Amino acid sequence: MKKRSWISAVGVVALSVSVISACSGGKENPSGSDQKNGQGGKLEPAKLSIMIPDGARVWKPESPVIVELQKRTNTIIDAQLVPGNSQDYTNKYSVLAAAGDLPDISKTNGFEFQNYADSGVYLEISDLVEKNAPNLKSKISKEAWDLLKYKDKTFAIPYENTPGKIVPVIRTDWLEALGLKQPKTLEEFKDVVTKFTFNDPDKNGKQDTYGIGAGSGAWQTDLMMIFGAFGAFPFQHEIKDNKVVPHIITPEYKQAIEYIKGLWDAKVIDPDFFIIKSDAAQQKIAQGKIGTFEAWWSIGPQVVTRNLKMKEVVPGAKLDPFTQLVKGPSGKASMLSLGEIGGSIQISSNAKDPAAAIKFLDYLATDEGWELSRFGVKGLHYNTVEEGLLPEGKKASDEKWLDPLGQVIFRTDLFKKAAASGQSPEQVEDYQFMKAGLEYPLFNDALYGLPQTEEQKTLGSDLTKYERDMFIKFVTGLEPLSNWDNYVSEWKKKGGQKILESRVAKYNELKGTKLSPGL
Repeated sequence: MKKRSWISAVGVVALSVSVISACSGGKENPSGSDQKNGQGGKLEPAKLSIMIPDGARVWKPESPVIVELQKRTNTIIDAQLVPGNSQDYTNKYSVLAAAGDLPDISKTNGFEFQNYADSGVYLEISDLVEKNAPNLKSKISKEAWDLLKYKDKTFAIPYENTPGKIVPVIRTDWLEALGLKQPKTLEEFKDVVTKFTFNDPDKNGKQDTYGIGAGSGAWQTDLMMIFGAFGAFPFQHEIKDNKVVPHIITPEYKQAIEYIKGLWDAKVIDPDFFIIKSDAAQQKIAQGKIGTFEAWWSIGPQVVTRNLKMKEVVPGAKLDPFTQLVKGPSGKASMLSLGEIGGSIQISSNAKDPAAAIKFLDYLATDEGWELSRFGVKGLHYNTVEEGLLPEGKKASDEKWLDPLGQVIFRTDLFKKAAASGQSPEQVEDYQFMKAGLEYPLFNDALYGLPQTEEQKTLGSDLTKYERDMFIKFVTGLEPLSNWDNYVSEWKKKGGQKILESRVAKYNELKGTKLSPGL
């Protein structure tokens, strides 16, 4: 008998670029600044420290990729890859920032750098970019640079994003085993996940599968398609009748919770759903216990299928993206746009050699540097991007050390070009998932990209915790949905109203509008 208990994403291994081109900057020392000569007249390497989320990668300083990258940039890189989910990373980052101990180069998620910019931990980099980073300036869109300006200053380098990246995934072999088709409505979805749970889809004679499992370890991501079917996403806003409406207190959001609670009560959701970490969730998928999940597009083909070797563990397993999203009661269907900004890169105000840091980042923005950081050493790990990885490259990817620094600078143009032109079976499979994410209808948050208000900084953390806790309590039955009105009232008192009012005021100030809070 299945016991119940009660969220905790992963970086993307991108499908790389076009033909190697000459990088800009001095060929002898494209990344280092004017340092004193060492023996033999050579410039001494610049020592740079970096911190980024691990993205399911490991740091191997002696790897051919890192050795070659350091050689081409005349640097010595000390990188710290932080494991865990996005909140784990944010927690560690906050501690280092508070202590004034950030590394030379660091990455933050989304617009989180704004939480630290006023404390003086970052260098204002507009002059550095102008003088030393022609590729960062030209290869990253002006719109992205403008979005990340903070109080008319530039503290952050955009890590650009393709907005549609979260993909719902289904076990096609289970559908075939049970004579089912991909669901198109919420009713059909419930029927499919119920049969995935109770009708022995893997034919092992045991009741050890679940229709729905976590893919990212973050409930707002792991249930995104369902929220989209009701047109109400947690933490998002839309403009209706000249009012900015927060989804999280709307009747549609309540309806989404009611539907999800029905799935929970039917025991078709993995009981570890709200407590499992992303790596453990993906292991469970690879072990053949989960019928549907939602995650970053690369999780299905790259992490689960190849890195965790699902097809060796579960012969015949076949993961596919949903070809179309399930529709809700009013015909709505969408995923959430992640926006044009996936994160940002900052240079510490304590960096000993800011010029070396910005030149190193600029090299990663060249065609050559981006390809090296993503695909490895040409002739050893791959020959052409279209042909994909050679055996040595696949081995390095399986061992997770091929491309850790591929998470530092993102070239949208090369990513899309390479994704569509890849010819290897792995690239074709990857593109199937990536293309699905790009083609789903997307909901865009009306307040996306706004600088954080003081109210957000002081009240936001506690409010987010309340929103998360109440969602889980409603779904698991620890809080009856009959207390919905009390939830909304408490949400306003705990900062929801003040935060919304401040954000609408900021929106009006920047956009020249006269919107009002939709409370």
